[in-house]
Amino acid sequence: MSVIIAVYTPTGIVISGDSRTTGTLNQTVPNPQNPQQQINVQTMITLSDATLKVFKIFDKYGIGTFGDAQIDNLPIAHYIEQFEINNIANPPQTTNDLVTDLLNYFRQFNPIPKTGFVVAGYDNNDPFVFGVDIFNNVSQRHNYIQPKNQIDYGIVRAGDTDVINRLLNNPQRLPIFQTMNLQDGVDFSRHLIRTTIDQMRFEPAVPTVGGEIDTLIITNNKTEFLNKKKLSCK
Repeated sequence: MSVIIAVYTPTGIVISGDSRTTGTLNQTVPNPQNPQQQINVQTMITLSDATLKVFKIFDKYGIGTFGDAQIDNLPIAHYIEQFEINNIANPPQTTNDLVTDLLNYFRQFNPIPKTGFVVAGYDNNDPFVFGVDIFNNVSQRHNYIQPKNQIDYGIVRAGDTDVINRLLNNPQRLPIFQTMNLQDGVDFSRHLIRTTIDQMRFEPAVPTVGGEIDTLIITNNKTEFLNKKKLSCK
């Protein structure tokens, strides 16, 4: 599982994500009530704390991924890389084009992965933040108020958001995103993921969020990582 946070402020967009991948271990064991009978037991395990979930793509857009972390035994990061290579000569011209291309690319797999994306970018000076559901072939722009025809500021959270939902369940205690600067957006996104990781240590459940927190910022003139995992020898 994962947590992906996008905070969109008047001066830029932040995407942060954790690094944990969990999986299910299937085992056949004797039935405690009937030792002559075999039963299947599923156990959730941590597969990695070094998974790439936040991506800078076409040197312009940001993507955060959650849900199914592997397709045909290869990580999502492999397919994001291949998607960019395949389209490098003719990259998407707008954030909406990128969303459409991602849907078309990932829906070609059989079975269609239950993967989601948070996609962000600037088209000229206009910010765009989309949620993308590959399995259900759905996308939604989050940072726009249709009736008022105006840009909105706020937060999108995706993945295992139970702890975050508890933190943000009182609308009167939410930050005032319309006045938030980009640094505060960075700090807030990382705070929510770090708090999720810390809280899961003490809850009687498998901690599905963990590892290092990657953070990418997107503005109208640059897209860059403030923190990104690197290979290392310790």
